[in-house]
Amino acid sequence: MKIAFLQETVNQNVGVMYLAALLKAAGHSVELFIEPLEPDFLTAVKQFRPEVVGFSVITGAHHWVIRMARQLKQDLPTVTTVAGGAHPTYFPDMVWEKPIDIIARGEAELSFPELISRLGRGEDFRRTPGLWVKDNQEVYKNEVAPLVEDISALPHPDHELYLKYPFYRQQTEVPFSTTRGCPFRCSFCYNHVKAALYKGKGRYVRTRAVADVIGEMAAARLMYPNMRSVVLYDDIIGLDKKWLAEFCGAYAQSINLPWFTSIRADFVDEEVAAHLARANCFCLSLGVESGDEDLREKVLCKRIPDAVYLQAAAVLHRAGIKVRTSNMLFLPDEDVQKALKTIDLNRAMAVDYAWAYTLQPYPGTDIFAYAVKQGYLSSAFQFDDIDPLGLVKPIVELKDRNKLLVIHRFFYYAVKNTLMRQMLRFLLLFPPNPLYDLCYYFSLVLSYAQYHQVSLARALRVAWNNYWSTRKPKIATQGLKSTG
Repeated sequence: MKIAFLQETVNQNVGVMYLAALLKAAGHSVELFIEPLEPDFLTAVKQFRPEVVGFSVITGAHHWVIRMARQLKQDLPTVTTVAGGAHPTYFPDMVWEKPIDIIARGEAELSFPELISRLGRGEDFRRTPGLWVKDNQEVYKNEVAPLVEDISALPHPDHELYLKYPFYRQQTEVPFSTTRGCPFRCSFCYNHVKAALYKGKGRYVRTRAVADVIGEMAAARLMYPNMRSVVLYDDIIGLDKKWLAEFCGAYAQSINLPWFTSIRADFVDEEVAAHLARANCFCLSLGVESGDEDLREKVLCKRIPDAVYLQAAAVLHRAGIKVRTSNMLFLPDEDVQKALKTIDLNRAMAVDYAWAYTLQPYPGTDIFAYAVKQGYLSSAFQFDDIDPLGLVKPIVELKDRNKLLVIHRFFYYAVKNTLMRQMLRFLLLFPPNPLYDLCYYFSLVLSYAQYHQVSLARALRVAWNNYWSTRKPKIATQGLKSTG
């Protein structure tokens, strides 16, 4: 069969690469189409004439998926549209959207290939585990499929899927994944919801064998002519210190390119830092989220004190490893002073790359329930209000909203520069404005280029492609509303 995966941003999706590898191994024809990289996106898809179209959907991007599926159905009325990923996993009622035929919930390495196989043989697929299937006015709601116990047994993700585009053949940084699942219960994350969904379906946290990961990386070096660094798209590394030590040893011997990933601050010690430094780890990302301990513990359910962050940053810096942080503003109960504490904690940590998001309170998470209960979210809140990138649009309504927006716009500069931290008091006297926004956008591009070790030109292209592609659907939607 002919399967097309459609994508609105230029970020590489490791999950889609896994599915493509499985489908190709079964003899199917698979293509990827990325809207910002196609001169005529819909025409390119239609010329391929897929029998099945797949989307990996995050909340906030679902409107683009629905619009694309609707347009494709007009010219390819027999195509089967399948939506998978985070949004339909947690909000399976997406299946009732008219142009969507099927949703895949959770990990799809078992359910999606089985669907394609049954479609190809003309068999009934309505009872396939892991799928919700719409048939006329009825939806067959199947339980999630069991988890893949040994993820090392899966074929390597299909990097060639993306390499059809020169944009990826030119890239210097290549993504990989070593671990699935996270055992923690942060209020702003879906991980605990997903763990509950898979209760009784297998071991939730799983890590690939070191040899399997190194084998994929070695093969990728032959595919990407400009590969100079590695990024691990894992929620967290270091859950298993023995595995980490083995991985670092093998990586240093076989790959030894600069690499970076995420780790919890309370997992960092001298031993871990020594292993990482030996393996040429360039940078680690720590989720600080907030510099206010009460907010971090009571609202975010992240019980890591300031002292642990300070110690972790010091240990990493002594080992020669740079520190990146992810932070959030517009948290329930946050005010200007608490937001400034986030800047000051980053400064005390001597953070190399500070990244600040605006909280996106995804429905179904604990922080969403708290924000609604405390009156921080409007009763008119809906999925379309979510910013899929989490970088620009604040959602939670706070009395200090405008001042928090100014802090957000200058967060990067205030962390890096003492004078800018002092100037914030002056900048806060003025409301948000286009000049502040321009300064913020430049900080995004600059921080991305530094952290990912790419040129400013490439960082600007990534930023433009992702920003514009995620805004076009909303512009189109607003236009339809205004003319309707």
